[in-house]
Amino acid sequence: MNNTQDTSANTGATTGAAPEAFRHDTAFQVRDGIHSPEVLRLSAAETHVVDFGGIYSPSLKDRQAVGRAFRDAFTGPGYLVLQNHQFPQSVITRARAAMEGFFSLSVEDKMKCHYLDWPNHRGYVPLEGINADHSLMGGDMSEAIEMAEDLPADDPDRLSGNRFYGPNNWPMSPANFRWALGTYYDCQIELGRQIMRAFEYALETDEGFFTSKYTKPLSRTRVCHYPPQGAPVPSQADAPEASASGPDGDIDMAHIGIGAHTDYECFTTVWQDAEGLQMLGDDGRWRMVPAMEGAFAVNLGDLMQIWTNDQFKSTLHRVINTSGRDRYSLVQFFGVDYDVDVEPLSGTVSPDNPWRYEPIKAGQHSENMVSATYHYDEE
Repeated sequence: MNNTQDTSANTGATTGAAPEAFRHDTAFQVRDGIHSPEVLRLSAAETHVVDFGGIYSPSLKDRQAVGRAFRDAFTGPGYLVLQNHQFPQSVITRARAAMEGFFSLSVEDKMKCHYLDWPNHRGYVPLEGINADHSLMGGDMSEAIEMAEDLPADDPDRLSGNRFYGPNNWPMSPANFRWALGTYYDCQIELGRQIMRAFEYALETDEGFFTSKYTKPLSRTRVCHYPPQGAPVPSQADAPEASASGPDGDIDMAHIGIGAHTDYECFTTVWQDAEGLQMLGDDGRWRMVPAMEGAFAVNLGDLMQIWTNDQFKSTLHRVINTSGRDRYSLVQFFGVDYDVDVEPLSGTVSPDNPWRYEPIKAGQHSENMVSATYHYDEE
């Protein structure tokens, strides 16, 4: 594997002006098709599935094969579905039951742990509490709980003023919520470490390049509930291409489950119990990612796009729950340590292809984007 970019040896190659199509503070762009209601229905056979078992193999060849599959996914469709990942199904089952119990509470009870009443971005986000699509003035038709590593109140990073570190804002009910979702978070952190290794092979960095920056990562779990919207969309067999706004076009695209956006960190895993997650391809067409039992969808985030100077692009995605029933999902955002400098990887810049972004620390980028989405900028 190769070393990372020696930026001192590439002065001028990494400091050229960013093209006008890109913002310097984020990898997000308004892309073709972003607000189209049309969506292609994918079958399991049409979905980019990756067998993750090889990453645990003692064989370098097996691990590199997983890396190549990641590279194919993130230079192609922009997402993958992870199978054979060794994540315990029992942990998902307990988390699913606990989250349904919480979201069935009254709004008054859920608001007792509202995220704006907590100092470090943890707690309940009500319906229309955020607007993920910054290009529309709308509100997202979903509710969630934000949580992360449950650190003590005297954690030095929290005391330094970093709103992403500190204790969780746990609900009082259900009684097992803290145990069930805390266990899910811990297991996801370990899965994320293995996915970081896969990206090392995909990008041909030194082994340990990403995992060495993953010691106190800015990783968050978003526990989500999406009420149904509009009439159910027909099955893939009946309608391979359908309207995401329902057969009668009765859904306002500024008020969908969660608006079109890219994630802010390195990558994201999504467990979903019903379809609704849609990914936007380079062709400007949305594709519905099927809910596959025992699998996680994985999409790329802004930091990986910045690191690779757009060789890998963060995946624009949205959720519209036209399944006809309540949809529950567990979303894990994987970052690296707050103070990691995100700089171009080896081979990603040249005099003809300068770095497109301003230097930034990983944590600062996440904080900037979360502040805009969750209304901290309005405080």
